[in-house]
Amino acid sequence: MKKIFFSLFAMFVMMNAFAQKTDGTLKGKLIESDTGLPVSDATLSIIVAADSSLIDFGLSDKNGYFEFKGLPYGELRLLGSHKGLAILKKDFTVSATDKNIDLTDLKMEKEFLALGEVTVSAVPIKVSGDTISYKADYFKVKENANVEDLLKKLPGVVVEKDGSVKAQGETVQRVYVDGKEFFSNDPKLATKNLRSDMIDAVEVFDDMSEQAKFNGIDDGSRTKAINLKMKADKKKGAFGKLTAGVGDQGRYDASLSTNIFKGARQVSLIAKANNTNNMGFSLGDMMNFFGGGGAAGGAGMGGGGGGAQIVIRSGAGGAGGGMNMGATGVGGLNGITNSWNTGLNYKDTWSKKLDVNGSHSFNHALTENEQNSYRQTFFKDSVINRTKNTISSNETNNHRFNFNMVYAIDSFNSIIYNPTLSLQNSNRYSNDSTYSFADTPVRKYLLNNARTINETEGDGYTLTNNLIFRRRFRSKKGRTLSINYSKTNTVNDRFTKNYSANKFFDKSGVKLMDRIQDQQTSLDNTTNNYSIGASFTEPIGKNKVMEFNYSHNNNLTDSDNRTFRYNASTGAYDIVQTQLTNHFENTNISDRFGTNFRYIQKKYNFQIGIAVQQTRLISDNLTKSTVIAQTFRNIFPNASATYQFSRAKNIRFNYRGRTNQPSVSQLQPVPNVADPLNISSGNQNLKQEFINNFSLNYTFFDIYRFKTMFAFVNFSNTQNKIVNSSTINALGITNTLPVNLNGTYAGSGNLTIGFPIKKLKGGNYTTNTRIMVNRDVNMINGQNNFTNNFTIGEDLKINYNLKEKFDIGVGASINYTQAKYSIQSTLNQNYYTHVYSADLNYLMPKGFVFALDFDYTANTGRATGFNQQLSILNTSIAKQLFKKKNGEIKFGINDLLNQNISINRNIGDNFVEDTQSLVLRRFFIIGFTYNLNKSGGPQIPKNMERTMQNIRIMQ
Repeated sequence: MKKIFFSLFAMFVMMNAFAQKTDGTLKGKLIESDTGLPVSDATLSIIVAADSSLIDFGLSDKNGYFEFKGLPYGELRLLGSHKGLAILKKDFTVSATDKNIDLTDLKMEKEFLALGEVTVSAVPIKVSGDTISYKADYFKVKENANVEDLLKKLPGVVVEKDGSVKAQGETVQRVYVDGKEFFSNDPKLATKNLRSDMIDAVEVFDDMSEQAKFNGIDDGSRTKAINLKMKADKKKGAFGKLTAGVGDQGRYDASLSTNIFKGARQVSLIAKANNTNNMGFSLGDMMNFFGGGGAAGGAGMGGGGGGAQIVIRSGAGGAGGGMNMGATGVGGLNGITNSWNTGLNYKDTWSKKLDVNGSHSFNHALTENEQNSYRQTFFKDSVINRTKNTISSNETNNHRFNFNMVYAIDSFNSIIYNPTLSLQNSNRYSNDSTYSFADTPVRKYLLNNARTINETEGDGYTLTNNLIFRRRFRSKKGRTLSINYSKTNTVNDRFTKNYSANKFFDKSGVKLMDRIQDQQTSLDNTTNNYSIGASFTEPIGKNKVMEFNYSHNNNLTDSDNRTFRYNASTGAYDIVQTQLTNHFENTNISDRFGTNFRYIQKKYNFQIGIAVQQTRLISDNLTKSTVIAQTFRNIFPNASATYQFSRAKNIRFNYRGRTNQPSVSQLQPVPNVADPLNISSGNQNLKQEFINNFSLNYTFFDIYRFKTMFAFVNFSNTQNKIVNSSTINALGITNTLPVNLNGTYAGSGNLTIGFPIKKLKGGNYTTNTRIMVNRDVNMINGQNNFTNNFTIGEDLKINYNLKEKFDIGVGASINYTQAKYSIQSTLNQNYYTHVYSADLNYLMPKGFVFALDFDYTANTGRATGFNQQLSILNTSIAKQLFKKKNGEIKFGINDLLNQNISINRNIGDNFVEDTQSLVLRRFFIIGFTYNLNKSGGPQIPKNMERTMQNIRIMQ
């Protein structure tokens, strides 16, 4: 550890060595040229005159005064902007003999614009409501950088090791390009494949549904999103990157990204192929066949079961971008993955009335893995300790088509049509060896051991059609009508082969029995859903609007599960296992009426509403000719409020109640015996859940000091939560059934603070504090068991950039987790995870680029063999080629110290499990990258870009 802290200290010393003399000051006063009145709240920026790099910025006070301190020596420029006034430009020089500059009574002229012209001031950061806009050119990145590199420089934005993006402490779920979707809803495809020099501004905001955007009524569908506004001169041309690399152990990595833009028409093509765990896209639909990886609480088929999952991985770095150097796992998976994928995105304006955009992507991944795990399952007077070894392979193929059309019938009526289609195919194989030991107050003994082999093939598709009609009435401003129709068809067919050999022992170690299971199961699952809804808004006074809405939803799911046992006499699987064969239908029909009132003022706005819903849940067991029908009536209150303290500071509160219906797998009363030691079944008598959600968000940006602060608190509790009821017999076999229980809640908080480091021009500091508490309940042998989890963590990170030549980041992350069980408090868990990291890029003379990515991880409080300390170092050296430096040859080493591991800790209903998985370890790779950048040509025709105005950027 001393070496780690010494290295971090040395980096800070090195950064300070790069810092230049910065004791200059500038002050002055702004006045209007014709009236002599002070200009307040003018945006002021100080840049280097030679290269326009940002030094500092702020606002003039109410008397027009301003002052900047800590300015570097050299030729600088002051830029000032204010609505209705021309841009102010004033050059000045700071030196050792003249370091205190006083510019009094600087005059700002009136600006006269042509009709329809809008002026946008070129300032680094602008805040408007819940939208923060970052001017891209002020945040320096290395040549040929992608959008991901740009996002790492933005205050309040964090790019994780796996490429996922967080803004203001929340995960970004959508990335738009000029307001349009880019490859549907996969953010990584935009951030990893678009060049940063194409971007004019990055806008971070809370995205809402199309209906909420149209009528201004918050329907609770907010998600964090980013919009990438392109530069005008980049909207015509071709941009792209080609990378090809090979290494030892048969490693390879190749990729191609091409963007061809011509006015409103934008075409993007991407392709990737590698076996270095560099998928470059989110898994999404590819996990649908197998339930998205399972529930953390071990719910399995039974659902429910809360718990927490703590994942510790290292080595997921990049060491300078381009080829992948050291990704561990794929999107949260482990193992070694061979993947290739292609994608095509298209956006165009076909006429003055019709905008379209669409995409197609194909993804293939084959992951091979080996896992060793140790699980402790707690009961009132005993513990079962289980060791398990699993060898597995998982192959997935996915086609995804997405299309979006906006048709403007006229200035008051429009139609949005959005069809999507996903085609899926999966093949999974697993081979498990398990040993379970009982630990009782009397003795410890071998309970059972098992060998289980599962093979599953899955095919299916999901087809969705969404249609929205929107109307604004001529008769009254604010009167609107929107009608939504949606229909979804899903088919999911699975065929599974299951073989297991189990041995059971008594307390004295004598074998009680052998049990062989050899069977085949086919599952045909079909879902048909349609919904229709309408919303009408009516202004009832100044700044006041009422909304009335109605929705009808009909969901029918058919699940036909057939299981056959092997027949030794015929050599075929022709014995029907009646207890494992069932045909089941579930119908869920709901009608909902609601109303909302919204009041809007400049400083604040609020919305309150209420809805009434009747739901009819019909479970039809066709095999047993039994029907269970249930009717639920619920009241859904909702409330939200926003207060704008200033244009850079606001607070927002939101409350919403909702229901959650049990799935068909939780309802269908057929046992799942894929794991003979853990058998789960559905429960036809389940009720729906009701969830209360509260959230409070605070956003603050100090434009004077370039400081940001984002905070949020979330709390939810659930009535009739669907959880597991588990019973274990004398052989160690656990049977699980979903039931409804009360007494659960979850809360979380996050605080992110960022600010520049004055002594390090080009340096910034970010800290993120997070806390999570949750209480879950389940039943164990008929007794309620409450699990209380508490997690607190702190992330610290410093980034420093020196004139685009030297870029370094150092950070630390410390997490503490505590788990308490009511059923056996002596087995409560407490453990820590420490991660210290550093990444560096240095542009050396003659076009050489050195990069490294270092992580040190330490785990404590885990099971024996899982408390490990490891250091992961990825490094590379590259040489830029050609006159425009658009070529590069690079040699890189992944996991130079050969220490990479992957450790997961899962905290479930009544268990704690530590798992260690196969990961990609040391290898080297050498590759070539070529960047294409060809732009220019006439601007976009006005009739082909209806949403654009004549915007003039001044600097």
